[in-house]
Order: sequence, then C-alpha cells, then structure tokens
Amino acid sequence: MDIQPIQGYQSTQFSIFYQPPNDDNFYHITIQNYLWENNYDYGFYYQGYHFACKLLLHPLIVNMLNKEIYGREFDANDLKRKNALTWDQKLKLELHLRQDLPFLQDQILNSNSNMVNMNSSEVQSKQKDSQLNDGIKLFYQAPNDNRFYHITCKIPLQDYIYDYDYEFFYKQKYHVTCKSLSHTLIINILNKEIYGRDFDVNDLRRNYALTTSQKLNLELNLKQVLPSYLHIPEREMRLDSNENTHENIESDVSQAGPTVDIYDDTI
Repeated sequence: MDIQPIQGYQSTQFSIFYQPPNDDNFYHITIQNYLWENNYDYGFYYQGYHFACKLLLHPLIVNMLNKEIYGREFDANDLKRKNALTWDQKLKLELHLRQDLPFLQDQILNSNSNMVNMNSSEVQSKQKDSQLNDGIKLFYQAPNDNRFYHITCKIPLQDYIYDYDYEFFYKQKYHVTCKSLSHTLIINILNKEIYGRDFDVNDLRRNYALTTSQKLNLELNLKQVLPSYLHIPEREMRLDSNENTHENIESDVSQAGPTVDIYDDTI
C-alpha cells in the first residue's frame, strides 16, 4: 500500500495490519490526526485521530504475502476495491481499536518510515528466494478452508527439517510440505515485512493438527495449482488427470513415518 508514516504532530500517520478478536477478517488500519486517506471501507474518529479501516479479503492476503516475501506480482487494483462491512463487523472493529489505542499511541509516537520500497534488484532477490532447486515456495489458502499455509515443494533430500503439519508426494518426484499459519502470525508477518515491526519468531515453529478433511482438501487443490508454479508440461498433467487422491494420501502417509500420525487426530 502506498502509505508512509510521517513524523510530526501536524501530519501524524500510522498504519498497521489488524484482526479483532472473534472476527476472521483482516484489516489495514490507517490512523491519522486529520483525514487525508480516502480509500477505506469504514472510518471513525476517536481521541483526535481518524481511523480508516480497509477490509482485506483472504485471496488478497495470500497475494500480498507472496509479493512481499517472494516478489510475486499481483493485481494492485485489488487493494483499491471497496468492501461492504456489516454493522456487527463495524461495531467490533471500532470497539477493539478503541481498546487498543493506548498501545497504538505508543507506536504512533515512535513510528518511523518503515515501508518496504522494493527496487528491481530486491524483487529479483525475493523471486530467487521463492525458487528452490527444482522446486518452489509459496503462501496458499485452499478453497473452503479458513487456514493459511506456507507450502514448500521440492525434490526430497536425505536431510531436511520436519517443520510442517502435513506432507504428501506429487508426481512421485516432489515432496510437498504444508505448514499451517495462525491468523495472528499472518498479521505479524505482514506488519514485519511491510512496516518493519518485529514479532516472536517462535510463532513460526508452532505445529497445528489438521483434520483428515483439511488434509484432503489441501492436497487436492494444491495438485491442481502446482503445475503452474513448477511449469509442468500439459502432457504430464494429462497423464495424472485420473489420479486417485485417496490412494495417494494413504500411500504418502505410510511413507511419511511416525511423525505424520501425530496430525491424524481432529482438532
């Protein structure tokens, strides 16, 4: 977002990614001592500040993560689209932001311009980071699943870290690992990457139990999108078009060893 925190009492502006309790939605909040931001879905005044709240849909969150971390471009017009909030969403959002204002005021007073201004070399570096040897990394959200995942797809090595919540093999060549990311962690990553605000990196190492339904849905949808990331020829895709996903999951779990059994229980 083209927003820069500006120091000085006469033109104070502070931006943060935010999620209220009991709300699955993500918001970009711009706090200003006078109104100049006009691209928002809900706004209110409190203690001399104007709060401009922009709802960010989950697909946009995934695109922003892939852009900021891995340099993958997306349609910037998605940032400008208006979204209608319900009265309940507005009420909860304003209530919790008012409660959090003392904490936010400290950050406003100490804020510097930490926006990420990526030049072409930085973009190329991030794109390179996303491309493993014969594999890729990306953020992903499967349809009908409220969770976000960090996906690593690569040719397996003898030594690799078991830091994932689910795994399967694709085309008998690629080892696909899926790491579930909590909504709080998503907010922290966005605030770190875009505004330079640190967070507890131990949150990245926490494991989560996925249900069988979540595993099946995740694997099924990833197998549909991975060819576009791995640049697999259409001929190879057709060869696997009749692949039975249930059989693959059972086969992959048997190969994965005892660590996978930890995640077979439902939440």
